[in-house]
Amino acid sequence: MSATIPPSAQDGTSDARPVPAPVVVGPEDHRYAELVRGDNYRFVGSPDHVELVRTTEQVADALRRALAAGRRVAVRSGGHCGEAFIADPGVRVVLDLSLMSAVYHDPEREAVAIETGATVGHIYKTLYREWGVTLPAGVCTAVGAGGHISGGGYGPLSRLHGLVADHLYAVEVVHVDAAGEVAVTVATREPDDPKRELWWAHTGGGGGNFGIVTRFWMRSPGAAGTDPAELLPRPPASLLLAMVTWSWEQVDLPAFTRIIKNFMAWHVEHSGPDSPYAGLFASLWVRHRSGGDLTMFVQMDPTAPDAEAALGSFLAAVDEGTGVEPFAIRYELPWLTAARHMGQGDSGPVLGARTKSKAAYLRGVHTDEQIAGLYRNFTGEDYFGRESLMMLNGYGGAINAVAPGDTSSAQRDSVIKAAYSAAWNDPGEDDFHIAWLRGLYGELFADTGGAPVSGELADGSYINYPDIDLADPECNTSGVPWHELYYKENYVRLQAVKAAFDPLDVFHHQLSVRLPSSGTSTSAATPGVRENQMTYASDHIPDRYDFEDMYTGAADAPPVQPWDIGRPQPALVAVAEAGLIAGDVLDVGCGLGDNAAYLASRGHAVTAVDVSATAVSEARLRAAAKGMEVDFLVADATRLEGVEGRFDTVVDSACFHALAEDERERYLKVLHDACRPGARLHMFCFAEELDAPFPGPHRHSAVNLRRMVGSVWDVVAVEAVAYSSSLLPEDIAAMIKEEYPDAEVTADQLAGLQLDGTGRATMPVWHVTAERRA
Repeated sequence: MSATIPPSAQDGTSDARPVPAPVVVGPEDHRYAELVRGDNYRFVGSPDHVELVRTTEQVADALRRALAAGRRVAVRSGGHCGEAFIADPGVRVVLDLSLMSAVYHDPEREAVAIETGATVGHIYKTLYREWGVTLPAGVCTAVGAGGHISGGGYGPLSRLHGLVADHLYAVEVVHVDAAGEVAVTVATREPDDPKRELWWAHTGGGGGNFGIVTRFWMRSPGAAGTDPAELLPRPPASLLLAMVTWSWEQVDLPAFTRIIKNFMAWHVEHSGPDSPYAGLFASLWVRHRSGGDLTMFVQMDPTAPDAEAALGSFLAAVDEGTGVEPFAIRYELPWLTAARHMGQGDSGPVLGARTKSKAAYLRGVHTDEQIAGLYRNFTGEDYFGRESLMMLNGYGGAINAVAPGDTSSAQRDSVIKAAYSAAWNDPGEDDFHIAWLRGLYGELFADTGGAPVSGELADGSYINYPDIDLADPECNTSGVPWHELYYKENYVRLQAVKAAFDPLDVFHHQLSVRLPSSGTSTSAATPGVRENQMTYASDHIPDRYDFEDMYTGAADAPPVQPWDIGRPQPALVAVAEAGLIAGDVLDVGCGLGDNAAYLASRGHAVTAVDVSATAVSEARLRAAAKGMEVDFLVADATRLEGVEGRFDTVVDSACFHALAEDERERYLKVLHDACRPGARLHMFCFAEELDAPFPGPHRHSAVNLRRMVGSVWDVVAVEAVAYSSSLLPEDIAAMIKEEYPDAEVTADQLAGLQLDGTGRATMPVWHVTAERRA
């Protein structure tokens, strides 16, 4: 690790003052309400505590304590995440890095070090006032360095100097290894650095994916030496600025069409890496007419050849043929003042605002149909949105001189980065504004399934403007997954970094990089879990099972029903005896009813559901023979009706792994709706990572189960347990031979097969415990 130079000692003097302990703020503290909110007031977290840390060592210690307590951790630097990644109810500890805000020269690495909690405004001021340099960062000066840099960050100087991440030399990350141990790694862009891929992942891979970034070291490519004034770009001493406004009172559809097309066409023509207009940046803001007009902000490097004429030429090109007389002003300001001209200042945007944002990289000019749709949305009288707008921001130039794979910021031939957003204050208006924004975006990209699919016009979206709708098949019908929209071909490489540095998926959220799917081969290790030895192809596994055929003994049904052990499942008995099943119980996928009858014998009112009428008929007979009353139903568990709000506990009797992919989310929501507040789910599901020397149904990793179940429920634990079966070793060998005729296997060749006291095989499963989300 690099030697740290604390800000107080940058003048070469010593400072022996001890580092204060972290500040821990719990729900009883008057500061809690402030610290569980970020910039977007739609989302308010409820962690057990927020811990404000000051050093890398404090971050590592806090993470160790959280892991030891089984608490999920999330990290905040500036608090400008647009979705509920930090405020997720499953997050129990928030590590707040806002006190880690030092910006200083590190002579050992010949770079400028920036701690993660530093805001863009603080970085600008320090770099410029200390050394006369800057970074091509954004206009919102309250944004924290942690997410901004790791997501690729861009701003008004990016056409001239590239992305912020293009100047990243090294990164320090606190992460968790495969043994569950906390580690601190520094990764650089040096070609011979064995950790280089971790550096690469933080040049556009986004925050919250691989660990906790505590420090960045910035040095422009090709820069060297000990003088910090020579390590980063030097901004112009001043900027030529222009602000042009077109009033909605004068702008009809033809005029609007010309403004949009002129702006986009100019950028298509003048955004190459060698463009003489690289020093010109423009941002066109289209506000809903209930809250403003069309305003274009422009800045120009006055040292560029014929800068005044170039600026005038651009302004004339955008206004050409509109037939509207805009209001325009032009002036010049010192660079640091001008750099904050378009932003909201260090205090952030409208206080208490509730927001929703979307984004797109654009390569070409919108069609007339697309522009007409924008016009309808921004002028419609059925919508009132003072803070709803579209921003078309100039892109390209030096950004597009970098190859897509040189950094993890893959979109390297776009010319405009677009942002679409709505902001409001009244919680009762959430659905109204979100529906408007979804409608605008869906209509704009209707030809590509409601998403900016890579093609002649668009090239995906920007991870620093996260939008969970892109992962929702009801909003994104393109068939292109969210991760391709954000990362393109770089995603597989990012997954490899994830597997190497966060193999236990400690750091995850709704749009986080997923661990690589292990299929039937080895997967990322989990403490105490051995590599999966199963070598049987999984393409034989049906998408959907016909359980009625299995119970009636159809010709293609297995000769033995592995789950029919004639007694309650021991894994479930252990849960019940531990006092973890309460109140009224829903037993889903009840099969022959032995679990349901057992739970009824413990005094629970039990409703048991199975899709097979034959199974339910036998279950009723078995329960009656035991003198147990159970309400058995024949029903599809993914479409239960009439049971809303009835249950305190749900038991999934190894049902989830038999569901098709398109049924799983609906199933989890149905179970959630069937429960009362505070209810618990106990799910037993075939484990992908655990040894299982025989074929089986759809297997799921612990990581994927946390993610899938966690999208609807609050996951409490995922634990490995053994599930009893009715299969003798020779039964398994026969099943393998039936499904894989070329397989040469006998009962004594089933290495790793675990047997119970009766000589029957046990099956490795994950026991997922989750609580109903309020």
